[in-house]
Amino acid sequence: MLSRQLVMCSRLGLTQSTSTAVFHTTATNSVLPRAKPLDEEMPTPSAASPKKARPDTQILDLSGKRHKKDIDIIVTDQYLQQWYKMETKSLAADYLALCKSKLSLFVASTATCGFLMAPVPVAAAPLAAATIGTFLLSSAANSCNQLLEAPYDAQMRRTQSRVLVVHRFSPLHAFTFAGVTGLTGIGLLAYYANPLAAALGALNWFIYAGVYTPMKRSHVGCTWAGAVVGAIPPLMGYSAATGYLDPAAWCLATILFSWQFPHFNGLSWNLRGDYSKAGYRVMCVTNERLCRVTSIRHSLALLGLCSIAAPLTDLTTLTFAIDSLPVNAYLVYLSYKFYKAPDAKNSRKLFFYSLLHLPLIMLLMGISNYGRNEDQKEHISERITNGYNKLVDNVKSLTA
Repeated sequence: MLSRQLVMCSRLGLTQSTSTAVFHTTATNSVLPRAKPLDEEMPTPSAASPKKARPDTQILDLSGKRHKKDIDIIVTDQYLQQWYKMETKSLAADYLALCKSKLSLFVASTATCGFLMAPVPVAAAPLAAATIGTFLLSSAANSCNQLLEAPYDAQMRRTQSRVLVVHRFSPLHAFTFAGVTGLTGIGLLAYYANPLAAALGALNWFIYAGVYTPMKRSHVGCTWAGAVVGAIPPLMGYSAATGYLDPAAWCLATILFSWQFPHFNGLSWNLRGDYSKAGYRVMCVTNERLCRVTSIRHSLALLGLCSIAAPLTDLTTLTFAIDSLPVNAYLVYLSYKFYKAPDAKNSRKLFFYSLLHLPLIMLLMGISNYGRNEDQKEHISERITNGYNKLVDNVKSLTA
């Protein structure tokens, strides 16, 4: 009887209980047999995810010799088109924007001033070559600058609408434009002026595009490099007229060098956020105190250069030294206000006055140079000696 119950328990999945009850149930592992899915359960081809269409590609064969396995570089059309595709609305206006025409005209005017301040008769062909050649070289430098800084210009509100940022100019077109204008400017200076002026122009192009532009993202000294770039154009004009550089030419270049600091510091102060976001290591970002100190320091330097150094080097007359005093004194005053209270209002005043300051200084220089009489054309040391001798002679004649 017991054996029959055990057989039945084994068939029913029951085991003998250890409790007072006779039997209890336990779970048994059961596996369903694998079955083939029905046709209606299979996914249809239309329901399957479609494969992404592969963009049109071009295969560039760059190898001179074929190896055992052919290796091809695949470049999509969209990357190739970025180098030559343009979406310009007005080509002439975009050219002017690419070369920063207003800035280039301003730079060319400093070269013209340098030519007119030279102690030689004015010749039309070298003067035109100095002005046009400087404009073309400035256009080439500005084009290279925009070409190199396009990714960073897109991050700044002041520059995010430039032609290379909004793709109105292609990089290849901008590079070609920079090369043509730069080489043409050097050729004009070399042929119609002299090799010294052409060499200075080529050097300035290299410093602006090859030193100043990349240095802006690595070192605070970029402002000094940019000031050198601003000081070379008057040397180009002076050397185009004379073929040499004398102390008067270097005094003129130093005036332009010092002017860059209050001008650029006043401009950059209100753009500190943009410059920082774009990664530029300019003074207003890395050292705000240095930015304010250099502004007032070079404003004082301009006062001394115009009133002392310019007459001593025979660049101008003593009349210019007196006439330029109020112009430079007001620049010192604005720089001092910017140093004591570096806010948006004072920095803006300093920047806009710097735009007026330099044309006034160049105008006063031109007036003093072309207002000279025969005595004023002598060197200042000779004028002082002759004046002293005349005074002594007058005293002797009165006492005799």
